[in-house]
Amino acid sequence: MVCSMFDRLFDGVKQVLSHLDDLVTEIPRVKSHMAGILGYLVSSGTLSLADVAEPLEGGQHFPLFLLTLQTLHKLQGKSTLTQTLNESKVNLLNLLPESDRTKEKLADLLEDRELSFLFPLLRIQSDLWRGLLADPTPHAFYKYIKDTLDPEHHTAPGFINALMTVLVKYIVEETTLVSDVDPTSVPEKLATEREQELLAKFKPVFQAFLHDHLPLQVTAIYALQVFTYTNNFPKGMLLRWFANLYDLEIIEEDAFLTWKEDLSQDYPGKGKALFQVNQWLTWLQETEEDEEEEEEA
Repeated sequence: MVCSMFDRLFDGVKQVLSHLDDLVTEIPRVKSHMAGILGYLVSSGTLSLADVAEPLEGGQHFPLFLLTLQTLHKLQGKSTLTQTLNESKVNLLNLLPESDRTKEKLADLLEDRELSFLFPLLRIQSDLWRGLLADPTPHAFYKYIKDTLDPEHHTAPGFINALMTVLVKYIVEETTLVSDVDPTSVPEKLATEREQELLAKFKPVFQAFLHDHLPLQVTAIYALQVFTYTNNFPKGMLLRWFANLYDLEIIEEDAFLTWKEDLSQDYPGKGKALFQVNQWLTWLQETEEDEEEEEEA
């Protein structure tokens, strides 16, 4: 009975939403009114944020979801709304119009609506990039992080993702992925050697935040995967980086093997990435097993 009532309510909400764009001309503030209703239904536990987000995927009726979050901010306060959103697993980027679907644009929208507290690390990648370019030395970059970022964020997956992305981007754009290089061809040996040297140079920065943190190392691997995916998997890059990160003891073998077995669908390109490094991962696993057998003998 309860389920049936919920289904009827949810169907009713979706039906109203289907006519929302037509109503805008007659009732200019109809989205604000609807956001008030949806916010109340979520706050009372009648609907979940995920329920509200479902018919708004792909930027439908934008900015209704953000207006709903603003209503919930008034009703619930910062901490409760943050918890509600985190538990919903809603991906806010998927609720933006396609042309606005970037972290930078989302950060601007949240700031305009006084909702930046929901994602304190959203701007961190662009901030880190600016800090690194201002003085691209490991010591200066590390100092920039320590001076500008709250220590409580140092072990946040969002920070590690941004840190890895920024450092990978900087290193390859200085070496193997410069603007005039064909990413579908194998880089010259001199470029790959320089890439390894630059990675080794930044090793203390990586280790400062990744050492002895296996889950964060897995997050770093995913960031590398997504970077190669968004750059159309430059020839040999992922395999090179896996080997170099392992040889330099920046990322441990357990992190690579955990990444291999992880079934997360949150990061694009996993299938192709696995295909490129599967032989190396097999070697790594066999090496680890051999070492364990030697220790037991």
